[in-house]
Amino acid sequence: MLKKKKFSLLARFVVDTNDKKIGESISVYEDLLIIKKDDDYYAIPLKHVEVKNNKIHLRGIVQWDKAKELAERWIKNV
Repeated sequence: MLKKKKFSLLARFVVDTNDKKIGESISVYEDLLIIKKDDDYYAIPLKHVEVKNNKIHLRGIVQWDKAKELAERWIKNV
């Protein structure tokens, strides 16, 4: 993914398949989208996100425990 395209993913609301707000995108790290949800951070592979109507929609079932684990790598490197 081009750098310019990655930046277009920042500061957007992230919603589930029912258009319910989950959180906000705050960073892109490697091939992961970093989402802030309440006081926690989660990392979702970019291949599982798409932009529609200025919102980021998550595709498929998110394993939130794994997403939180992946975000730990980002936290350690920022």
